Amino acid sequence: MIKLVNRILISLLLITQFSFASYIDTDAEMAVVIDADTGKVLFEKDKDKKTYPASMTKIMTTLIVFEKLSNGTLTLDDKFLVSERAWKEREGSSMFVEVDKEIRVEDLLRGIIVQSGNDACIVIAENIAGTEDAFAKMMTNKGTEIGLKNTNFTNSTGMHNPKNYSTVHDLALLSQYLINEFPEYYHLFAETEFEWSGIKQNNRNPLLYKNMGVDGLKTGHLSKSGYGLAASAIENGRRIISVANGFETKQKRSQGSSRLITWAFREYDNIELFDKNSEVGLVKIHGASKNESSVSTLKDIIITVAKSKKDAISYNIVPIDIVAPVKSGEIAAQLEVIIPKEVPVYFDLVATNDVKQTNFIMRFINMIYNFILSLFS
Repeated sequence: MIKLVNRILISLLLITQFSFASYIDTDAEMAVVIDADTGKVLFEKDKDKKTYPASMTKIMTTLIVFEKLSNGTLTLDDKFLVSERAWKEREGSSMFVEVDKEIRVEDLLRGIIVQSGNDACIVIAENIAGTEDAFAKMMTNKGTEIGLKNTNFTNSTGMHNPKNYSTVHDLALLSQYLINEFPEYYHLFAETEFEWSGIKQNNRNPLLYKNMGVDGLKTGHLSKSGYGLAASAIENGRRIISVANGFETKQKRSQGSSRLITWAFREYDNIELFDKNSEVGLVKIHGASKNESSVSTLKDIIITVAKSKKDAISYNIVPIDIVAPVKSGEIAAQLEVIIPKEVPVYFDLVATNDVKQTNFIMRFINMIYNFILSLFS
């Protein structure tokens, strides 16, 4: 009975949260939709429940390679030797590598991303870290570094292991990080076919073949966790990331993921409130020579909001406990953005100019004045 009541309360909270946007549900066991620019969660269903990511694990496998390409420790033309273990890996999907052959990193990446080759993953893992176990530790450590809180990797492929787990929210954050940090390599996820060893295989991401702006990322399937998909789409310069797992069939995975992305674009939009370095207003700083000082934005202030709420947004400048002198660029206040029926969002504001300290006499007078006020408050 208690569990039933809790479920009803959670459902009511979700409906309230999305009450200004038409509500949507999904057949997936768990799902999340986020805006890639702001990170705002637009839809969630058991987003922090642990699940087996299956081949969505390969998003992290490729991220490790992208990072090494970006910092110069690897090049796309470097060649990796195929071990007997990698060659024998035929469970699940395969690139069909040949033992003792050397394969370019760029081809291995396509073998992982397009063909979902488990053998290609092992070749990458062994050549970068010596063993797949060591590579999996690198993957887990990287996940911790970028803020994944409920993720652990035991292999590079996503083959079932009770200790190889994640959440759809962590997988969304992982996808967001990869897209934002490695745009020069992300395009590989949009490729629809790749041929190796005379065998041409199509990308397993079903949404790449629909005219809906999808340009990545990865499918996954295990009998224990069902069908999953981490997908990203871009429309009019705005990017959405959807991750869902636990669909019963491939068809439901394709339809369900497509609906979530279409819904997010239809119901939500991004609004730029202020450009970077824009003067927002004035704030009082204790001990300053002037009564009020100008504060400005550190970055572009962009919020994701239900389209029906656009005209209901308001904001306040919230002072922080800071005492002059304050240097230009030092955090001096916060911008509180208020969206009806949502938790306020806060952005740091900085002093536009140096704020000088008032002289000793004025500081003494202010101290006496504040003391007297406190006696009557």
